[in-house]
Amino acid sequence: MDVIDDSGWRTQLNILWVGQTLLIAMLTMSLPYWPLYITHLGNFSAYEIRFWSAAIYIAPFLSSTFSSPLWGRIGDRYGYKPMVIRACAGLFITQTLILFFSNVYLIFIFRILQGVLAGFIVAAQSWALAISPENERGATMGKLQSATAIGNLMGPLLGGVIATYGGYQSIFSSSSVICALVTISFLCLLKKPVQLASTLSQELDTDSKGIFSYLKKQVLSILLVIMIIQLARSMITPVFSLFVTEFLGGNDIMVGVLYAATGLMIFFTAPSWGRFFDSIINAGHSVYSIIAMLLFLCAGLQVLHAYAHSIVAIFLLRLLWGVCLGALLPVLLRLLVDNVSSNENGLFLGFGNSATKFGNLLGIIMGALIEARFGYENSFLMTALLYAVAAIVVLLNIKSLKSIADNKLSSDHSL
Repeated sequence: MDVIDDSGWRTQLNILWVGQTLLIAMLTMSLPYWPLYITHLGNFSAYEIRFWSAAIYIAPFLSSTFSSPLWGRIGDRYGYKPMVIRACAGLFITQTLILFFSNVYLIFIFRILQGVLAGFIVAAQSWALAISPENERGATMGKLQSATAIGNLMGPLLGGVIATYGGYQSIFSSSSVICALVTISFLCLLKKPVQLASTLSQELDTDSKGIFSYLKKQVLSILLVIMIIQLARSMITPVFSLFVTEFLGGNDIMVGVLYAATGLMIFFTAPSWGRFFDSIINAGHSVYSIIAMLLFLCAGLQVLHAYAHSIVAIFLLRLLWGVCLGALLPVLLRLLVDNVSSNENGLFLGFGNSATKFGNLLGIIMGALIEARFGYENSFLMTALLYAVAAIVVLLNIKSLKSIADNKLSSDHSL
């Protein structure tokens, strides 16, 4: 595997971490404010505002579900740094288009285009794995997960401040400028891993026939677990603010505090979890039983959510939930790339990203429907059931999920 050097790769990863944090923050600044922004774009009915807010919100998630594996595969063939730059440039272009056009139909199209052109997370993960040692893959994925977590927390807060003092369009002008600066910074500062194009092409041609065999075996189970985890995580999102204000009697500030608690714990714990799992995997031990235990713990926490009636109890439960979530996605992504050839990292990280996005979309839809029909309590119980199902999938597939990293390494050494 091509690594920059023992010290240089960490510096490069830190540069990527800062850039990813800023990009995620810029992209999430507008998410809570689409209904308010749309009211300024025309004379829309209450139904139309809800419809277009939802459509504009989910558009990039839906389109990127299909485009992520494609961009990942292109990165495998032509290099990961160009894909990082391309994704950043795509975000800058679409944010700029949204800034200059105030037609809701065009904004919807631009958001679809944003999902098609972006794929930054996949490109960043692929590039980071290409420069980092294999025995630190978990720590690398955990660090990037922490960037996503803190960016998701910073974005809406910054968006609120900017919208208050500069108006809603200032959100898009600010994000456009930052996306441009990040693109230029990455272009100048990120180094390209040393990789022989001819060797890469030969490996791709040799291994392309094995893609679907991987999908049918180890990888498909990992992707299923990723999708279920994200589905469960996003189920309460559409109605969480109502749960806090109506059921717990909290205010808007408390909504933000409780919502942020989970993200903060992901930010603080994901890198440590990554290093922990690295140590276990590098010692030759299986981590699947630990993953199953964490999933069952998530299920138990959601059951407690269903019967907790105080803000303090919910706050503590969401902190603990964040600790568990900080472990799950990074280790699953590491296992995903451990079970494929190194020249297919981008493709399968793209599949992982698609599973994440699809789970998020399905969770938002299911969460709204279940709460409307069965109430908050049953929403949490359904979430608990999903985590239990994911844990059972892991337990039933421990043998089939057994890493083939040793076989992959031996085949890489023979090339």
